[in-house]
Order: sequence, then C-alpha cells, then structure tokens
Amino acid sequence: MNGVKIAGAISSNVVKICRRARKSEDSLYLKQIVRDYDVFYIGIMETKLNKVDRRDVDIIIGGSWDSFHFPAVGNSGGILVLWDKNVASFVVEESSSQMDVGDLTTPYCGVWKVGTVYGSNCYVERRSLWRLLESSLAGMGPSLVGGDFNYILSRDEKKGGNRFLLSRGSREMRDFMTNSDLHDVGFVGPNFT
Repeated sequence: MNGVKIAGAISSNVVKICRRARKSEDSLYLKQIVRDYDVFYIGIMETKLNKVDRRDVDIIIGGSWDSFHFPAVGNSGGILVLWDKNVASFVVEESSSQMDVGDLTTPYCGVWKVGTVYGSNCYVERRSLWRLLESSLAGMGPSLVGGDFNYILSRDEKKGGNRFLLSRGSREMRDFMTNSDLHDVGFVGPNFT
C-alpha cells in the first residue's frame, strides 16, 4: 500500500480516551500512534458512548479528522471511526450496532471497502453481522475488515481457561471469511490485547 498504514483496533487506552474525551492529555497517546505509524484511519470499538460530537473529535485526535459514530446501546457497544480528511475520505454505506462499513478513498491507494466490527457475544445475533458484512463487501475491489469479532478461530488465539473447541460461532465466522475471500493477516504488537 505504498507505505500508507490503516489502523484497526488500537488498545484499551484509546477506548479510555474516548470515554474521557474532554481531557486533552488523554488524547496524546492516540496522537503519538498516529504520528509514529502515519495512520489515517482508526476504528475504535466498545466506546460505551451515546454521543460523540465535533468538539470531542477535535480533542481526541485533532481538527483535520472527521468521524462517524454508532452509539452504544445502554452501557455496551459503540463504534467510532476516524479518518484524516487531508489524506482520505470515508463514506459510510452500512451501519449497525455490530459494524460500520464504507468506502475509504485515498489518492495513492484508490477505494477500499473498510469494515469496523464489534461483534455481539451471542452467536445468534452475530449471524446478522455476517449477512450484513457479506452483502456490504460484495463486488470488486480490495476490502479490509478489522475489530473485535468476539470469536477466535484457533487455539493460538487463546490463553488459559477451557480447552479450545471450534464452536458453532467460530465455524460461522470461518465460513463468512471463506465466502467473502477474507484472510487473517495477523497483527503487530502484544498478544491478547
């Protein structure tokens, strides 16, 4: 991608920044990541916020960034996507409590279909996520989907507790990835964050 990076789920520190968005010192962490890695798109899951306004975005990341927020339901969920308007544009095409999908356009990389996911803990509810994502990603062009799916596909993604079994929910996630021709590209950073 010509040295351009897209960041998905950052860390729990970023979620804390969102929850305390009016404290400008908390946003320094996110701003440092953006500078260090030339990030121009960020997806933050489980914000637990009902509202994010322009002032919050300015404090969290700066005035050159735009945002789309799907509010939390009660005290859980919430998805916030941010993009640097000087580098990219993002148009949301589909949104729900479990995902935001849209077209991310940059002069250097063209148009990418990008999905930010915060999957339900309930595999029955998550079935609607797989259907929405499959229909949203259908078509030509590159796609990127990231976030917290609340399921794992192998024992390497698990530490401690009960032994890993490929559950119905995990099989449905694997089937979604196969049907959509999506591949796990791994991650950079500490395990289990």
